[in-house]
Amino acid sequence: MFYIKKYKKFAKVQLQNRWKVPVIMTLIIIVITSIFSIPDYINLYTNGVFTAIMDGDFSWETLNILNEIPSTYSTEQTFIVGILQLIIAEILSLASLNVYIKMTRSPDKVSFSSFIEGFNNWGRAVLGILWQLLWTWLWTILFIIPGIIKYISYSQMFFIMAEFENVSVTKSMRISMIITRGHKWDLFVMALSFIGWQLLGIITLGISDIFVTPYIKLSFVNAYHGMLKEAIENGSLRPEDLSE
Repeated sequence: MFYIKKYKKFAKVQLQNRWKVPVIMTLIIIVITSIFSIPDYINLYTNGVFTAIMDGDFSWETLNILNEIPSTYSTEQTFIVGILQLIIAEILSLASLNVYIKMTRSPDKVSFSSFIEGFNNWGRAVLGILWQLLWTWLWTILFIIPGIIKYISYSQMFFIMAEFENVSVTKSMRISMIITRGHKWDLFVMALSFIGWQLLGIITLGISDIFVTPYIKLSFVNAYHGMLKEAIENGSLRPEDLSE
């Protein structure tokens, strides 16, 4: 079974009196990943679009100017920057999962050092995101929908990589495919359930994300624990598979 409300409720409880580290960690991640967008922000500001939007001007004229602004990067540069951004974001994300998993496993307060320790996994993070992108891209070549389905199927591999350091990247993906069987739609619906919070992030220019992201992350970690437990109990996954 998949209990979205329960996973969210657990996340709220797990965050009680333990907001400090997740909030600081999220702020750091937002700042670092936003560095890649600085040239775009400068481009928008130079052309007056950023100022117009901040003044609440969403007229067609402003939108037309936005469409006519030359791209900051060439096509090749955009591809390279995009890949680098994904890799760095995944290294940071995997490090943060080290904190979130500890928060779901114990009621004790977490230390910021747990986030720092998570960077020891940087190599696995790079291999993981490249491996996931490769297979998602191969499936997307066929059709968009299969690509989305496979992306959801592979989505739990980073939780496994964060919790079980002895499990390889490729095996983490296989285990992710096992534990998501019958729950891909559940995960999709759960992601949709946070749209309201994500819209709030857009309205507040990302400020609310500092507090919302830990809640969302912990909710999905709880869902991961639930699927992992179910897979072991129904025999589709053996406990020893997580120690090899």
